[in-house]
Amino acid sequence: MKRRYALRFSPTLVEQPIVSKLARSYDVDINILNADVASGRGGKLIVELSGTEGDLDASVHYLSDIGVIVSEMVKELLFKEEGCIDCGACTAVCNSRALQMNEQAKLVFDVSLCVVCGLCVQACPMRLFEVSHEREA
Repeated sequence: MKRRYALRFSPTLVEQPIVSKLARSYDVDINILNADVASGRGGKLIVELSGTEGDLDASVHYLSDIGVIVSEMVKELLFKEEGCIDCGACTAVCNSRALQMNEQAKLVFDVSLCVVCGLCVQACPMRLFEVSHEREA
C-alpha cells in the first residue's frame, strides 16, 4: 500500500534523523518526492510511504507524536486537458517532469511523477490546473 503525505517540520525537528528511523523502526519505504528543508528554519517534505496499512498508520502516529505536522495528500492535481492549447508554460516550472512536451509539441501529463507542488496552477495561462486539498492525518 502507498500513501502520500506532506510533512511539516519545526527547526528543532530538522536536526533529528526522522526519515531513517521511519525506515528502520516502522518497516516503511520512503520516497521523497519534494523537499524544502533547512537547518535552523524547519521545512516541508512531500513523501510517498509504502508498507502495510498497520505500518503506515504506526509511522504516522510516530511522526505526529514527535511534533511533525502530517497531512495526507488524498487527491492529485486536477488537469482539464480538453482546454489545453499546448503552450508549454507549465513545463517550465515542473521540476518533477510530470508535465512535458512530446515530439509532436503536445503536452503530456504523467500523474505518477506529479508531486502536487502547485506551481503549474499559477503558470498556466488558461487556468487548467487545480490542486486538491490535504487533510490532517
